[in-house]
Amino acid sequence: MNGINEWLKQIAHNYVLIVIAAILFFAVKAVIGFITYKHYDKQLTILNQKLNTLLEDKNKRN
Repeated sequence: MNGINEWLKQIAHNYVLIVIAAILFFAVKAVIGFITYKHYDKQLTILNQKLNTLLEDKNKRN
């Protein structure tokens, strides 16, 4: 009986470690995703400003 109890404790401990690892993985993945989003949002804003400047210059010529 003690052997079974020890085995169950070990499995439960492993599941806790797996859950902690999964939470950390998804937290890091969310942070990386947010940083990537901010980077590309900034790049698209710059591109949009350049495009608007070019369109304004074109409209001024016509």
